[in-house]
Amino acid sequence: MSELTEVEVLGRIDGFTNPESAEMLPDGETIVVSNAAITLVPAFRGGKGLTYRQGESYVSTVRFTGNGLEPVAERLIEGLTGTLGTDVLRQGTATYPAGTVFAASGGKPITADGETVLPDGPDVRPQVLAYNPLTGEKLPPLPLWQGSVVAGAFNAFEQPNGLAVGANGDVYVSDIPNTNPAGALPPPVDAAVYRIPHSSLDAIAAGDPAAAGTIQRVVMMPGWVNGVTVSPADGSVWAVSCEAQCPVGGGAYQLLPENFASGKQPEPRFRDLGGPPGGFLDGISVTRRGAVVVSNPALAEIYLLRPDGTRTRLEFEGSDGIGSPADINVCYPKALGGEPALLVPDVSARGGTHTLTLLDLTGH
Repeated sequence: MSELTEVEVLGRIDGFTNPESAEMLPDGETIVVSNAAITLVPAFRGGKGLTYRQGESYVSTVRFTGNGLEPVAERLIEGLTGTLGTDVLRQGTATYPAGTVFAASGGKPITADGETVLPDGPDVRPQVLAYNPLTGEKLPPLPLWQGSVVAGAFNAFEQPNGLAVGANGDVYVSDIPNTNPAGALPPPVDAAVYRIPHSSLDAIAAGDPAAAGTIQRVVMMPGWVNGVTVSPADGSVWAVSCEAQCPVGGGAYQLLPENFASGKQPEPRFRDLGGPPGGFLDGISVTRRGAVVVSNPALAEIYLLRPDGTRTRLEFEGSDGIGSPADINVCYPKALGGEPALLVPDVSARGGTHTLTLLDLTGH
């Protein structure tokens, strides 16, 4: 992908701990950041598999008003584990007021001592974390752990990874079988994107077994799955593959209602995005004009996929210092007057800058 598109850096801020995802609130200024707190455990996949440090993840907030990124709360919420993809609920419920932030959280593999990976147990709590981004108050989570109503209908989640909220309030969360050791063992769970209807959020949180029947999923086994987003252009759901042996070389998939009804994934809309060493993609987001943006943490690159099918790579000041662009998100800062920007957290699990960068996507 040799064609380059140069974009301006609107702001950059550092001091995070493996920032994996970031999203702007409806005020057009405040940004929440999921700090994943990642380590490499020698006993897990030979020290090459990412592991989350139990209780060390946290949420930060920053602000953009047109003159760079400014810190607001370094640690709005602490004591979390594996806090990853995040998005904002704009249609409230009785349990979750409009403006509630959801974040994929608590997935395996987890380590408490930096040397061993925790097995299943009371400390392993995959969930959709919910919180008030202004006060830090935690709200009831959407349980995805063993014994939850979701687990009863499908399976307990392994690692809630990508997360997105549609304009109608439906919540989409991806899950990957991330505790498989190296080798050709069957995965412990299906890699899939789940749709939790807005009308069922409160019942799922309350543990109502009947609500689980409203959940749908698309199984995404070829290449696993990572980031997920909802297009503001047409309401369709997009997801990317994330696995070295991805059969399409790194794919971006558009998931329509019929895919959730059948449970089967479609052919990728874009493929061969991974490049060597394979199909490792992380984040995906879509602008109101329909441009799809995808991050490749293995190559430290970000791609712009235009509606006409053409592809380009984003180039910007300091891009060579980004180690692992993770769960990117398109946002619409008030200061840009309706034009898009791109939040780029650098998760830097194997070394890097641990920064959040805001890029100007005006015109895209």
